[in-house]
Amino acid sequence: MDYFQILELPEEIQALVVERVAGNSFTDLYGLRASCKTMKALAERSRVNHFYDVLSVPRRLNMPPELFKTCYAERNLSTLYMKGVQFFFTFNLQEEDLLS
Repeated sequence: MDYFQILELPEEIQALVVERVAGNSFTDLYGLRASCKTMKALAERSRVNHFYDVLSVPRRLNMPPELFKTCYAERNLSTLYMKGVQFFFTFNLQEEDLLS
């Protein structure tokens, strides 16, 4: 099997790879970021924040509030879910019988 350099792919394809890796785990993303300057630059683009799975971050790791805000601004699904749950229980909407 022949191997190829990911850097030989067009930048659009590289960006898609980074987005998919971001959806897998933070560990994979930071491993990719550490691999080279080009991957680090692609991983720091704001579009990548849309694909993070914030719910998979271990509780022992404190997620920086700035990252959470950025993910929320990018309409990240897991941060939207977290905000929705927070809103639901903050305003006691569970007592309004909205579950049925």
